[in-house]
Amino acid sequence: MTDIEKKLGYRFKNPNLLKLALTHKSATHDDKSCYERLEFLGDAVLELVVSKYLFEHFPQLSEGELTNLRATIVCSETLSKVAETLNLKRYIVFGKNEKKEGFEGNKSIWSDVLEAIFGGIFLESGFDMAEKIVINLLEPFIKKAAEGKLFYDYKTKLQEFIQREKNVKIKYIDYENFEDNLSRFKSELYIGKNKISEGYGNSKKEAQQEAALNALKKLGVIED
Repeated sequence: MTDIEKKLGYRFKNPNLLKLALTHKSATHDDKSCYERLEFLGDAVLELVVSKYLFEHFPQLSEGELTNLRATIVCSETLSKVAETLNLKRYIVFGKNEKKEGFEGNKSIWSDVLEAIFGGIFLESGFDMAEKIVINLLEPFIKKAAEGKLFYDYKTKLQEFIQREKNVKIKYIDYENFEDNLSRFKSELYIGKNKISEGYGNSKKEAQQEAALNALKKLGVIED
């Protein structure tokens, strides 16, 4: 059993399926030889598992409340945190250029790979096993979300802190495809005239949120 399988609590019958789930497109340049198809499957499995869990455990919530709660749980931010507990970035196979350019730190890729792993487990062992693994990994985050303790709108949190503590403006300067024509975004965050932090992501919104998070950490509002 590999280290990642030990952390998952699941041993793949077909090791090639795990290898596929961990392979980024940059390492193959082939849509069918990377994790993307398994991610497609795993995304659906994840949503069904979480929907079922919420339906069974929170009978007091309305459809709209269940939908909002699920969105918080299955978002890229939560999944990347789960991936961090597995140290998933250590196992992802990238092409040499992408690895060099820092794709290892792209949290949206971590969440995609995690979904691909869920897809692989479902494919070879069925829904019940996939459900067991997903809930084992996500249940602590589900409970935090239900208590309102999963909060990812770092831009708003930073804005509120700055308005309370300082009479200055926050500004984001965004860059698209800033590095060797890669489809990534960079956002630099300024408080007044001072650059405080920067963030990266697959969208401008994601990059700004990461920049705001890094600013909150630098200012001591959130622990690193």
